[in-house]
Amino acid sequence: MITIHREYCLSGERNLHAHVEVFPTGQLDVDIVELHEHHSTQFDNIKYEHTGADIVITGIEGATSWQVVLKERDARELSHLIADANEEYEILMRDLG
Repeated sequence: MITIHREYCLSGERNLHAHVEVFPTGQLDVDIVELHEHHSTQFDNIKYEHTGADIVITGIEGATSWQVVLKERDARELSHLIADANEEYEILMRDLG
């Protein structure tokens, strides 16, 4: 189980990039590099909304929420990375139990 790192260009935002970390323990961290913003949430608190060629990803962090807009291809990759990490974690927990 390893942490997966990806870099994505934010859709609709010129020259903004997101550094994304998918942790095998069920956490997603998103850093908007140029704005020095850091966001974090658990996999269970992520929502996807399809808006044409883009997908809005919303994360709930305590009492607040945050959003990033990715191209559909990037959002689908991220969704698959999260699903894979979640599955690996569940397998590990079953094996340990």
